[in-house]
Amino acid sequence: MPNSLLDYREATAGDVQPLEVHETFATWQEAEARANMYRFLSTAYLQPPHEDFVRRILDENFLSLLCSLFSDRALATLWSLAATVDPEKDLPSLRQEYMDLFAVPTGRYVTPFEDVYRAKTPDGTTDRGPLMGERAIAVRRLYRAAGAEMDSECKELPTHVGVELAFMGFLCEQQAAALRAGLQAAADWHGYRRIQIIFLQRHLNDWFPRLSEVIQAHATTPLYRGLALLTEDFLAWDAACLGAQTPADRDAAPQASDGLQ
Repeated sequence: MPNSLLDYREATAGDVQPLEVHETFATWQEAEARANMYRFLSTAYLQPPHEDFVRRILDENFLSLLCSLFSDRALATLWSLAATVDPEKDLPSLRQEYMDLFAVPTGRYVTPFEDVYRAKTPDGTTDRGPLMGERAIAVRRLYRAAGAEMDSECKELPTHVGVELAFMGFLCEQQAAALRAGLQAAADWHGYRRIQIIFLQRHLNDWFPRLSEVIQAHATTPLYRGLALLTEDFLAWDAACLGAQTPADRDAAPQASDGLQ
């Protein structure tokens, strides 16, 4: 199993499988299904869309599969995209949309980094913060605790939304590997799930909804509006499922003294 956050194959919509909950994600198949979803979402924010990506996300079977998990607002946006977009003809404009939102810091750039959405002013209100500050330090600490490393080819900062989603995919893959190993790796898979809970509670779910709001305001096509809503729904769903743990899991819930923030 690779240690690098981005050192596994790119996930596509075709990799995403139905997600069900049995005994609080206690099977390796469920962990792998969640890893596939996180990799798929990570890819959406880390690189411009290619034609196959657009075709797959607009596939009727794929959208129908998502209907069982996600809200009407997210699916309605993607269904409207499917009804109006030609993957080949409209690909240049969709790629430009990606560049405008996530790559080029001009008028519609959403600054997709946790640091920017998590800073606090002296009076406790939220403000736009500097990059590579205390949030980046906290995120790097969790990456190290999980044994993950930034891929040498990745040019993004550790708090980029795509990298944080890739980290969740990495944790799910590590959990799946431990579950496949059986009882001798029980401590490992509980440990990876515990870090997932920390990372969702203290990081992604604490800032992504604000990024999603900015994407809704700045995007000009339904693609990234829909993907942002899909991401927001999935993060909330995943956190709720992970939070429905056994009493032993709740007793082992992370505390501030753990040093994992």
